[in-house]
Amino acid sequence: MKVAIICFDFKESNLRKQPWRYVYEIAKGLKSHGHEVFIITNSNNKTDITGIRVFGVGRLFIPLKGESKEVIEVLDRENPDRVIMLLGLTSFLRTHFEIKQPVIGILTSPIYSLGELVKNIGIRDLISYYRYTVMHLINSLVPSFLVRKWSQKFEYILVLSRHNQERLIKKGVSEDKVVVVPPGIDEEFLELPEQEAINRIRSEIDPGGIPIVMYYTSPLTLRGTDTLVRALPYILKEKEVKLLILSRPDYKRVLKEEMKLRKLAENLGVKENLVIISKYFPPNKVKAYVSSSDVIVLPFKLVFSDVPLSILESMALGKAVISTNVDGIPEILRGRGLVVRPNDPKDLANSILLVLDDEELRRDLEKKAHEYMMQWRRWDDIADEVSELIG
Repeated sequence: MKVAIICFDFKESNLRKQPWRYVYEIAKGLKSHGHEVFIITNSNNKTDITGIRVFGVGRLFIPLKGESKEVIEVLDRENPDRVIMLLGLTSFLRTHFEIKQPVIGILTSPIYSLGELVKNIGIRDLISYYRYTVMHLINSLVPSFLVRKWSQKFEYILVLSRHNQERLIKKGVSEDKVVVVPPGIDEEFLELPEQEAINRIRSEIDPGGIPIVMYYTSPLTLRGTDTLVRALPYILKEKEVKLLILSRPDYKRVLKEEMKLRKLAENLGVKENLVIISKYFPPNKVKAYVSSSDVIVLPFKLVFSDVPLSILESMALGKAVISTNVDGIPEILRGRGLVVRPNDPKDLANSILLVLDDEELRRDLEKKAHEYMMQWRRWDDIADEVSELIG
């Protein structure tokens, strides 16, 4: 079977990040099942990415209209049997649907209400970070009747969590169309790194042997990194800790976020307890840093793509994870981690202290998290499920 996948910004530098990782694993898996797969994307001058054919077009979607003429031309020329399309709620803001082939949608973007965005992020940051928030704001205002109407054009719509499934059904999408297919986990994250590597990192970060509280991936404050720094003074009143932020510098502008966090720590008088390492590490090095920490804290105000891989990876490595009541995160951490309110430094500090002070609780969370992830589907399983759906 010939399968076309429509996905924005599909390029090699994005393949370890969501939602591109999800799309890439599906494409790779379908190909291994014997399907002929190609990808239509924007802003890409490559014709092949890791063995997958790629067609670059100027635009994928024209708001309030539908797929661009370029996309339709590629589909008409290549004539695939099935089309898989990465969606956001803005994909339903259209007046036309000209794709002739059967279509499966993939909705990886969380469904937020306007009230949730204002409450979790605050109006000032919603405006200041409009580059990242504008699409979520527009999504929150998409009328349900449009979602209901245009969802009928899809065979299925895949979502990554039950949370998104429930919200999509609430907007009027037929229940039998919405299928939960969560992201997979890499087998390598279920294998602990060598103790020597862990000890070396701990001695570099904290020769004194005090607990290490760790956050990793993008340093954007929309991900709650500033909340974590603001929690430090509350923690340090009770316990000496090091806060390690393993920053992934995807773009030059995120370096300003690192500067902002350092300045905040200085103003709060906690700069000696903050360590920011700004480097794009390979997975095995990330594993070693995660394993060297005492607790992983991912206090998101906003999740850009449903079911953060950083949470799954940390749990797979048997770490106690603290995150926030945002999107579908509570369903992952229920009974296996702690969930706090977003943008609440004191609540976050109390939970961090609880995990650090109660060794029995910490060990229990670590054990349950690892056991849960041992049963979690691998990426190959996800590809099998999608292959079965397309027939």
